Amino acid sequence: MDLRTVIDTRRKGESDVFLFVAVFLLAGMGIALSYSASAVYAMNTFGDSFYFLKRQMLWFAISFMALLVFQEIDYRLYIRHTKTMLLISIVLLALVLIPGIGHSVKGSARWLGFGPFRLQPSEFVKLFMVIYLVKVFSSEDRGVQPSRILVPIIVIAVMFVLIMLQPDFSTAVDLLVVSVLILFVSGFPFLYIMALFVISIPMFYLLIYQVDYRKDRLLAFINPWEDRFGIGYHIIQSFIAFKKGGFLGVGLGYGTQKIARLPEPHTDFIFAVIAEETGMVGTVLVVGLYGFLFWRGMLVSLAAPDEFGRLLAMGLTMLIAVEAYINIAVVMGSLPTTGMPLPFISYGGSSLLSNMIAAGILLNISRYREVSHPGFKLSDEVWQ
Repeated sequence: MDLRTVIDTRRKGESDVFLFVAVFLLAGMGIALSYSASAVYAMNTFGDSFYFLKRQMLWFAISFMALLVFQEIDYRLYIRHTKTMLLISIVLLALVLIPGIGHSVKGSARWLGFGPFRLQPSEFVKLFMVIYLVKVFSSEDRGVQPSRILVPIIVIAVMFVLIMLQPDFSTAVDLLVVSVLILFVSGFPFLYIMALFVISIPMFYLLIYQVDYRKDRLLAFINPWEDRFGIGYHIIQSFIAFKKGGFLGVGLGYGTQKIARLPEPHTDFIFAVIAEETGMVGTVLVVGLYGFLFWRGMLVSLAAPDEFGRLLAMGLTMLIAVEAYINIAVVMGSLPTTGMPLPFISYGGSSLLSNMIAAGILLNISRYREVSHPGFKLSDEVWQ
């Protein structure tokens, strides 16, 4: 019996409804919360308080359609196209560096597009890299040949350098973290991972401590009150947002920290706006939804019918979870400040679209699950 026959005998015909609901709720909350966080800034800057809301709703419609499409595409098809994905990734990351083609904002060349329609290629490169690494480490050849170890590391390094040239340190680090996690869960020798970590220490020292604004962010993380009106100002304003929010919050739309106090309140620091306006109840709900999504993603991974599906589901789940964790940790002062969006919630079309595609692939993998797996018993009862 070939692999296709094995998978088809396990097919239930429906995706994991709970995973779908979690994604839909997060994205729906993102529309309301990004509007609340951006309305004042949009009115002051563009004369239209709905400026960001209209664009986010358009991106939501596009992204939701993408989720439905990728939910129907057999995840095994990606195995054949990893080289194409890598080529596209390199081309896109190179194009953003070319003046006149790439669009620069605040000194960073991260976008491609025309007019108001722009995409951030690095968001999709992370997705391509997950698929590529999963394909390499889910192969039947489980030996520790030099090519099987060195080639993926070289590919990761090339992508890291291209993203750093933009520069986009937070996305580059996110790519490395997710890549290392995939290496670890796929059985990559732990000693090799530790060796890579030790070797990378001097590189990160140069990238952080020899670049003034990154050094300032690290110092602000260590002791923001040392320069409370300088490098520590923004993270302290985030702390104040949590304090003002208390248990129930001040009410959706009534927060004040988003007005010229928090940096990028509708993108990077939207979780602080959530904390102020919805309080601990709202933040726990958001964190709980991410935790629930992570749990369902891990169940999809455990019940996948083949090694590629198992690692792909795990990699995509970690891609979303790591980004959410980093954003929330930064806003709460547990990590140095980075420009990382909150998946499904922060304003931004590229982030929303790439995460919706990842969720669509996860939902497709869930269709081929082992139906006898205990984690899906309740789901199967709902479908029946």
